[in-house]
Amino acid sequence: MERLNEEEAAQLLASFRMQALEENFCFQFQLEHKPRRGRTVRYKGIMYGSRNEKGPISRLKLYPDKISEESSGSLSPVEMIVQNGPVPKVWIRRQSTEAFTLIKDGSMFEPIFEGVLYSPFDLQMPFIFWDDHTYEGPSRVLSRIGHKFLMFPPEDSLAEREGINAVRVSVDDTYYALLRAEVLQDDKKVRSRFTVRGIKKIQGLYIVKQVELKNLITKDTTDFKVKAACLGLQYTAAMFDPEKPEEPPETSTIPFEIL
Repeated sequence: MERLNEEEAAQLLASFRMQALEENFCFQFQLEHKPRRGRTVRYKGIMYGSRNEKGPISRLKLYPDKISEESSGSLSPVEMIVQNGPVPKVWIRRQSTEAFTLIKDGSMFEPIFEGVLYSPFDLQMPFIFWDDHTYEGPSRVLSRIGHKFLMFPPEDSLAEREGINAVRVSVDDTYYALLRAEVLQDDKKVRSRFTVRGIKKIQGLYIVKQVELKNLITKDTTDFKVKAACLGLQYTAAMFDPEKPEEPPETSTIPFEIL
């Protein structure tokens, strides 16, 4: 594990910031919530992904009903449009008859729905593009070598007001991909940890198959697990337009590959 010089570290971070899937995609996934005490609970979701001039963009539909034989399917899905990149934004609606609204307050850090850890902040990942950062050196993340960068939130940003001191990201030095992100609170203790635990090659491209999000305070965990995927799809820009959103294609028409 060799430490990068200043120029090499800057190049790695720049390459990481530009990284994105080359093709439009659709994932069928599960959120598997594992509380420290209690039974594991699973929820299903759909993710449509593309890229525009501002960076990667995705549209998610998450179902708050637990996956079980008794599930009634009576709860409306939570829909989100997530614009990643240098100027990230997240829009949300909880009823299909409602308009998407931009999240601009502390709800950015609240769970998308009760029973999971994932918040809009975890999906938006604004820390990737924070200007103030330092290179800490290499370390092992599971079976990979990652280079650590400590990213500091802008002054008076939502993240700073939420008590986030910094976010430590570990970047794979071969694929320029995120391996881990640790959110540090004001006392510099890690309060949550986001770890990529599985990747899969489909149709010639590598995708993230499993991500673990762990709350280091409560010890609860929510895993994101891709169950089926399809690449090379055709989407219209209107599908990701929060003002006049076009409905995404029915999943029954998509030729998924089961993972």
